Amino acid sequence: MTTFFSESLAKLRKAAGFPTAYRFYHDNGGKPVLKFSYRTYLLFEQGEALPPPETLIRISVALKLIPKSPTAGLLAAAWLKTTTGEEAYGAIFEPIVSIKTETPGLSPMHKAMGKFVKKTPISVEQSAVILSTYDHYRAFLVLANDEGTWSAETLAKTIGVKAAAAGKLLADLGKKELTRKVKEGFYTFRGERIILEFPRAEIMPPGLNDRMRGYQAQMLASGSPAWRRMNVLRADAQELAAFYPVLSLSMSAATGYGVMEKTKRSAMFAIESKVVKLFDF
Repeated sequence: MTTFFSESLAKLRKAAGFPTAYRFYHDNGGKPVLKFSYRTYLLFEQGEALPPPETLIRISVALKLIPKSPTAGLLAAAWLKTTTGEEAYGAIFEPIVSIKTETPGLSPMHKAMGKFVKKTPISVEQSAVILSTYDHYRAFLVLANDEGTWSAETLAKTIGVKAAAAGKLLADLGKKELTRKVKEGFYTFRGERIILEFPRAEIMPPGLNDRMRGYQAQMLASGSPAWRRMNVLRADAQELAAFYPVLSLSMSAATGYGVMEKTKRSAMFAIESKVVKLFDF
């Protein structure tokens, strides 16, 4: 048995990079984070139950849906249609509920790109290890951007730590299946060459997202600007939010310039995209 909601949920779960319901549930921290059991989630996907509104919010966050985006709206509409029934929804709610099916301002290039961008979610447990220290975070970024084999000695030289500490970093990441031991003392990154995404801040343990932001600020401060542009404008907050998916896709597209092997001019670059509200005006 399927419903409008269960079909939409399964489709969005796969689009978010979770191939199975099991991966979605456990990679997002399971019951301690989501506040419902795996069996309950299966009932949602099987069309046997509907989540209450507060649970729907957590599911939307776990799916990494941008608030007020078309995808978030479509999931909410599917929930409402399943709750009321198709006939009641069409007669009473559909005339007054405005659901955007496309992101305003999304160019044909961005639309096409969105179909081919593949993302792999980083689980909550993996995030906790990656962000346990600044060195763990840097080691993860180095390994995730290279397809070669790494020893403690080579990692130590790259990120500026002692060999013993680098060996522990490789082993710690390996415990969460982020590195794979090729042979004794040598590791390679386990993931594929696709976009890796951390869980949303609301899903991660308290303080972990702030810690990551601190690490990122520290890295940015240690580097030198290669290019910068800033635009200041007056805009309606809700209308400007329609631009966020465009920014998100553009950021994903930047990975197409990534190289997995060292070249004469290769370096690590940080590409940042953010929107800051300055004041009401």
